[in-house]
Amino acid sequence: MVIPRGAVFVFSLALAATGMAVAETNWTTSDTCGECHRDIYRVWRESRHAEALEQPFFLDTFRETESTRDPELAKLCLTCHAPMAVIIGDTKLERKISWEGVTCDYCHGLTTVEMARSGPQTRVEISNVKRGPIRGAESTGHEVAYSELHTRSIVCAPCHEFLNRDGVAILTTYTEWQQSSAARRGDTCQTCHMALTEADVVDPRVKRSAQAQVNLHEMPGAHTIQQLLQALSVTIESSREGEHLDLKLTLVNRGAGHAVPTGMPGRRIVLQVEVKAGRKTHADQRVYGKQFQDASGQTVVHVADYFAGGVRLESDTRIGADEARVESFRFPVPSDAKASVNVRLIYEHVPRGEDQERERLVFYSERKFIGSPN
Repeated sequence: MVIPRGAVFVFSLALAATGMAVAETNWTTSDTCGECHRDIYRVWRESRHAEALEQPFFLDTFRETESTRDPELAKLCLTCHAPMAVIIGDTKLERKISWEGVTCDYCHGLTTVEMARSGPQTRVEISNVKRGPIRGAESTGHEVAYSELHTRSIVCAPCHEFLNRDGVAILTTYTEWQQSSAARRGDTCQTCHMALTEADVVDPRVKRSAQAQVNLHEMPGAHTIQQLLQALSVTIESSREGEHLDLKLTLVNRGAGHAVPTGMPGRRIVLQVEVKAGRKTHADQRVYGKQFQDASGQTVVHVADYFAGGVRLESDTRIGADEARVESFRFPVPSDAKASVNVRLIYEHVPRGEDQERERLVFYSERKFIGSPN
């Protein structure tokens, strides 16, 4: 089936394998967009959106799911990691645009996003009209339309909110934001992840434009130290009781308009505390994340299994938006001993279980020296 120019494609995670296709003249590769929008393209090219299909852990998981688990489930993965592949029917990933991940055409073809009981429902128009948040924009290469949708957080919901086939919420970033103080004060996803920066919307050699600011298309997230540090703050308090050192750590989610960590359940934050006193070292930790069980009651560790039937939430220890989490630790330290306390926060992404590829990033480290009370 060929969709004519200007046609609307109804798109949702529940409609991954429609078999629809689009005439090649109706869509544009991001490389082509980059010929004029050079500043935007250069930054987007380094983003996780651009790498959504190319990331090795995703490709490994996708191919494994396709060959040994469920081919239809593998196609479901493409709706977020290569949405144009689904729209143009290239689920064999033979065209370049499919390998561009979350592309210009997909995002700037969005016309509506609505929340339904089954999750976000999206309409994408593949046409010569490119939609965005700039009023009064003009282009010599294509038509331009102002889109109020692109100024709102809901535009991110199609790939950051997901219910599995049983209606179990797996991805809840958008609803977490809806319940946050960030939403109440009008801060959107774009406020934190697509901040305005000085750049040329269009290469001046193509067209002179008075617009000197664009939204940052790098879209940094949990894999960047800056975003993690903006999200969480840590305070350390200490006291002694007999032959023990007591520590009270307060973690505040002051900067994220959603839980930390958010996104896929394979992500977690690890709080590590290490105390050295004399020749002895003591350590403890807390782990913040979301865990699910499969139909047999086993903890899910493989990313593909979160989307299977029978999965249910086991626990959620993440730090919610605006939450202050207090953690208490006690270590055996002689009353007359000096102690060195080292506190670290680590972001981990474990998409395929403990023995598989792991992304690990230490984003906070503080050392505190505690003398004897006398």
